[in-house]
Amino acid sequence: MKFFVSLFLSLFFVFNINAAVVENGWNDSYEKELNFYCSEGDYLCFDICGKFEQCKVPEETCHNCIGTSIHLTYIFNYMGKAYTNTGVEANSSSVRDLIRSRRFVSFSSRSIYNHVDSFNSPTLRRNFRSLCTDGTRYPIVVFEKSRVTKKVTDVRFVFCESGTYEMEFSSDVIVNFEDSGQKLSPLY
Repeated sequence: MKFFVSLFLSLFFVFNINAAVVENGWNDSYEKELNFYCSEGDYLCFDICGKFEQCKVPEETCHNCIGTSIHLTYIFNYMGKAYTNTGVEANSSSVRDLIRSRRFVSFSSRSIYNHVDSFNSPTLRRNFRSLCTDGTRYPIVVFEKSRVTKKVTDVRFVFCESGTYEMEFSSDVIVNFEDSGQKLSPLY
């Protein structure tokens, strides 16, 4: 009987750990943050910051985020196309470990790193929203950042209202697009 109670509680906590509301933005000191707002029974805020209701995680600037790097161009041009939600719920410990490590960069349609399209344009918003099937208004996509170079590397997770999901990147989408002779154009 103890086994079943333990199993139920562990599944309950794993399910609830991804129920936090997640936002990215800037604080009063002009520092970028990833903000978690947790409800009762949600342990993500506590696991990351040691607080139950709210957790603010500083996010350092990445070296290839400012300016017109090809990597950032791809992120904003191909979000929802080459960068997609796998539909697989992310492992809670992987999410916690990455956020705690502070080796991440977060993007949304309201990102200041966007040099491809106008801020929070309808097209960009639609591309980001396509990552979440639950109607999340501003999905947050998290990329890993290299420990050595501090540059954006692999796409990892998307925070949706219904949970946190693994993301994937398919270079075939970009290759096929470029092979077709089409040119990248601004999204607006």
